[in-house]
Amino acid sequence: MNSTVDGGVDYVFGYGSLVELTDSVTIDGHVYPPVPGRLRGFHRRWGAAMNNWETTELEKHFVDPETGEKPKIRVAYLDIEQRSGARVNGLAIPVDAKRLAELDIREVNYIRIEVTEAFEPAMNGRVFTYTGTAAARERSRAEQVSAPGFVSREYVAAIRRAFAALGADALAEFDRTTEPLQFPLRHLEPRYPPPSEGESD
Repeated sequence: MNSTVDGGVDYVFGYGSLVELTDSVTIDGHVYPPVPGRLRGFHRRWGAAMNNWETTELEKHFVDPETGEKPKIRVAYLDIEQRSGARVNGLAIPVDAKRLAELDIREVNYIRIEVTEAFEPAMNGRVFTYTGTAAARERSRAEQVSAPGFVSREYVAAIRRAFAALGADALAEFDRTTEPLQFPLRHLEPRYPPPSEGESD
């Protein structure tokens, strides 16, 4: 039986780029693999965004691969929001307390919520997911005039590869259950903050 994150393992449901995290986690000699599944009562859309120009070198940001400059753009990501009768597919990723804390830092434009009862198949441990913050959702609104909005071409390609590898028809299901892009694609190269002192690559 899976224990909870306070003393063992829980799961984070990924519905976008987190589906790439296919490694198992070993805790106390037990191996916990990721679990493909679906989240009931949620709808997937391109509904969260960051203001690229407001980031510092100590935060994740994007540069133009040709010029190396940081463009003044909004960069949009996938998000899920509650909607009766909807369902999204993805991957439940096993986490211990350390990995969960790392994901909380990574998902800076999102908040973590518990969705144990909404996840199929039923799990013994808790299941969490990330949904866009109010600020990130406001930044994704197409009518924003602060700066044009784009989606990273590389981000979309990575998500599609991850779902194609998830199983038969997983990518087709992703397409059926995801709102069409409302932003143009753009080649964007991510830049990540340097590791903290004492942290290995």
